[in-house]
Amino acid sequence: MAWTSRVCLLPLLAALSAGDTGLSQEIVSAFVYTMYGDRTPFVFDQNPTLTPLGAQQLYQAGASIRARYVTPTLNTGANESATIQDISPYQILDDEISVYSTDDQWVVASAQAFMQGLYPPLESSSNYTYISGLSYLANGTNVVAPLNGYQYATIHTASTNDLDSMYLKGSTSCPIYTEASAEYYTSSFYQALEISTAEFYASLEPQFLSGIFSDASVGYFDAYYIWDYLNYAYLHNTTVANSLDEASLTRASILAADWAFAMNTNTSLSGLNQGDQIGVMAGKTLAYRILQAFYTTINTQGTTNKLTLAFGSYEPMIAFAALSQLISPTNAAFYNLPAPGASFIFELLTFSADEEATYPSVDDLFVRFLYINGTGDYSDLVAYSLFGYTPSEDVIPLSDFLDSMQQISISSVEEWCYTCASVSIFCAAFANTTSDTDDEQTSSQHHGLRPAVAGVIGAAVTLVFVGLVLAAIMLFGGFRLHRRPNKRRSELGGFKGAEKLASDQDLTLPKGRDATDVAHAGAGAGAGTAHPPGHERVGSWELRDQDKAQEAQRSITEGHTAPRRPSFEDDELQVNPFGPAIKPHESV
Repeated sequence: MAWTSRVCLLPLLAALSAGDTGLSQEIVSAFVYTMYGDRTPFVFDQNPTLTPLGAQQLYQAGASIRARYVTPTLNTGANESATIQDISPYQILDDEISVYSTDDQWVVASAQAFMQGLYPPLESSSNYTYISGLSYLANGTNVVAPLNGYQYATIHTASTNDLDSMYLKGSTSCPIYTEASAEYYTSSFYQALEISTAEFYASLEPQFLSGIFSDASVGYFDAYYIWDYLNYAYLHNTTVANSLDEASLTRASILAADWAFAMNTNTSLSGLNQGDQIGVMAGKTLAYRILQAFYTTINTQGTTNKLTLAFGSYEPMIAFAALSQLISPTNAAFYNLPAPGASFIFELLTFSADEEATYPSVDDLFVRFLYINGTGDYSDLVAYSLFGYTPSEDVIPLSDFLDSMQQISISSVEEWCYTCASVSIFCAAFANTTSDTDDEQTSSQHHGLRPAVAGVIGAAVTLVFVGLVLAAIMLFGGFRLHRRPNKRRSELGGFKGAEKLASDQDLTLPKGRDATDVAHAGAGAGAGTAHPPGHERVGSWELRDQDKAQEAQRSITEGHTAPRRPSFEDDELQVNPFGPAIKPHESV
């Protein structure tokens, strides 16, 4: 089927390149994954932070996407327009744009800077000083947002406890990936590189790495983190920029890329199940997210997800490049780490002679992949062929694209949880489910769970189940939990000690007495004169016990004070609030 669609597409593409048809190109939707901007290194004591340079890089990246997909294109007679169909040109509409980011500061801040370039303040991008339904007040005042109409985009940030984080960093919180990728450190290739580069890293240590890295960590093992620090210092430190030669920085960059590619592009590395491609898990989850975005915009006829933006690190980019066969001798750009602000772009487009803006059928939709490596003067937007297509086939039918993407992506969150043996909190929801599409595969994945992992997941599910059952009993059965009051506060006598009665909550002052009388009654006990009790019972259940009633009505005198053990909880030990203040007593 894929071969038939490719054959049918060739005459169409040839005609379009010759410009002898009345067909026009229309972008229906786009998915853009963008690398974060310049940040502080991981080896610093503080958490990494996006730098002003990084913010400028992402602002430029957003402005480039705006120029291609958002800004209205003038009618110049050309048969190619990159503006997304019916997208809002000046004002952000949340229904049209979806923005996703990890919860890392340097990634979220990159997304914010990108959005500033994509949708600038209204007064600077247009003559807009009025937004229908928003700006006008009842008193006739027109209010413009701060900073000349600054626009606030909704950015969905996902922590590792959120299943959305899986799409943007699929190798994180994936124990099986961590275990499988660690095999690289025992390979002969790694050991050879470690030996051959030891002298190079040792030459960097005294002048550039001392005090930042320990002597034990200066080597190929930390190739990425060493380059990460050197690259930052080269940009931000004058001394390093003047003393570190460019050749050494380039070599450090190449070695960092070797390490990163070894950890994220091994498509033959398996985990629990043979052929699960655990080594490129970050690319498999990104592919799943791209499919979701396209399915959503197609199912809604283009009313939502016109532009889907995702922000993250380099791992998903190079892992996807390996899965989609972008890493090849003909594509040298994919052998290096993406530059800050680099973007993978997937365009959903159609070719039509109909001048009316109608949403095309699925058979008339095509996909094109483009890559822009950074935001510098030499960064160009270039189209590349996916999945082994020839260089001239950079536009492929949607059906072929979906077939190929489904082969390299995960099929569900459940699959990711089992393939990774993840203990992420959201994976507990899939602990006892079975796959409806592949029972045999799911069964093998269940057997592949390690006892410790299965125990954690099972315990979490059990607690949730017990909590739900208890809540149902309380809700529908009228069952309630309450604390049963103790008759004694403690073995030391509790509050008021042995003098406290179980019916004290029913006690009232005798008629004609006030609080002062009660206080003096207690104070005068030492005179040997009997006083009425300071309180009496009213309607207590204890009156049913005559012995207790007689005990309660007994006058308290000096000679008849009931013996009791002192209580540490007693805060009324013969204290007269109307007597003289306490005087200190000192003795040697």
